[in-house]
Amino acid sequence: MLYLRICFDKKDGSALRSELLPRHREYIAGHLSGDKAIKVVQGGPLCVGDDTTANLGSFLVVEAQSLADVQQFHDNDPFTRANLFERADVVRWDRHIGNPSQDKYVP
Repeated sequence: MLYLRICFDKKDGSALRSELLPRHREYIAGHLSGDKAIKVVQGGPLCVGDDTTANLGSFLVVEAQSLADVQQFHDNDPFTRANLFERADVVRWDRHIGNPSQDKYVP
């Protein structure tokens, strides 16, 4: 199943984000293969605008067996552990458009 993790940084979080970015990337990189309970499918920072140097949060698409697995993955992210996020939502995603198991989108 697919899940979304959508997180918004605290207003004063840019310095903390920069400080933790190497550890966060290492953590995510450890979940890119299919041999763990969580597989990161897509992800990246949410940008303030067209300038990609200013971020306001994070977005991930992950593959997992349960919401509980994704929540545990989220809880162990260095960004989460350091309390970077003002808001974080982890939800199951029922992908309709772009789903390779469907021939076409039916409105």
